Amino acid sequence: MPYRLFHNSQYDADMVHLMSKIFDEVCNELRLANREDRLRDLIAYEIMECFEQGKRDPNGIRQCVRKALHLPGPANTTSSDT
Repeated sequence: MPYRLFHNSQYDADMVHLMSKIFDEVCNELRLANREDRLRDLIAYEIMECFEQGKRDPNGIRQCVRKALHLPGPANTTSSDT
């Protein structure tokens, strides 16, 4: 089910589905999957902002959201500096 903030967006069903998938992935990475709080709303707003900027690549959108909210990258990312 799409996050409630995506229901009133001007995007078609495919875009809402993509935004919802990205939203769920970012929230799961941050362990926010079962919470209702302001951070989840901010993530949803930033996803919509990234779409407004013309981004459509899921990885690019996730990076756009993380950068805008100063969030860490995914926990399973490995560094080549080790």
